[in-house]
Amino acid sequence: MLRIEIDLFSGRPNPVWLITDTAVANRLLGQVAERPKAVAKPGAGFNGLGYREVKLELFADDEPVRRGVPKKFSLGSTAAGDPAAAHALARLFIESMPSRSEVKLLEHQITPLDKKLRDLALERLDRFFKDPPRPGPPPPPPPSSPLRTTIPDTKCDQCQYEVSQYNPSFWNNAATQPYNNCYNYARNWRTNTFAQPGRAHGAMTNTMACNTVTVAAMADGLKKRCDCLPQSEWPRRLMALVIDPGWDYHWYRHQRGGFWGHKPGQTAARNVDNSNVLITNPETCNRGGYTDFCGYFYAGKSVVIN
Repeated sequence: MLRIEIDLFSGRPNPVWLITDTAVANRLLGQVAERPKAVAKPGAGFNGLGYREVKLELFADDEPVRRGVPKKFSLGSTAAGDPAAAHALARLFIESMPSRSEVKLLEHQITPLDKKLRDLALERLDRFFKDPPRPGPPPPPPPSSPLRTTIPDTKCDQCQYEVSQYNPSFWNNAATQPYNNCYNYARNWRTNTFAQPGRAHGAMTNTMACNTVTVAAMADGLKKRCDCLPQSEWPRRLMALVIDPGWDYHWYRHQRGGFWGHKPGQTAARNVDNSNVLITNPETCNRGGYTDFCGYFYAGKSVVIN
């Protein structure tokens, strides 16, 4: 049996499905075995906002061993030795996405499988390989600073909030990274539930637009910027929301040192954008398909997410 996941989103769960038909799985994996240079290690390629790779996993302990086909691997990755084959095989697997899965997964409650989603994934894959992201300079090291500092909000009279030292190692470990997303990072609250705006208060939305995600997040207790939070809400965070219209959301958090941190989906937390440039302004940084900038928000200690 085969698990397929398109590593695509940041906030909502990625599209994922299982192939339980042995003949179908064998046919697809046979094509992978014929082009071993299309295979890459999961997470070894581009890991910014937007499409990243197609992750595959054999999850039975008695699956036949094929040369060039590990138990876990990725296709459509910039880390592949044969990019053309990686693209072609990733397309083949995405095309296998069912319009409805015979095995219902928890992820399907938020990210249901349908033809529209499959077409989006194919379009993003093709765009990705038409102009592959190029590696930039290494990200700047974290600044040497106190863990948490209160600063005035230069955009709002009388408002203050706290900025934290950039600490990606807290998020980038095997026990934390896969289970926490951009909303967790921006709120600075590890829930290990891939937190969704509004879910903790029965106000979650499946409509990916600025107004709907804003309403859901404000149900968790977020306030729009310049709606000052009192000292009793310490520590207060400044967050920024962007939207991939109709498909996904993404959050950033202001860090000590004047830059912004974020965590695209299951990938590592970082302080650079899709061009590998330090994020000093989430409104103007390279956000890939997350074209709608929705605004800034405060999150005080009373904000509960899940």
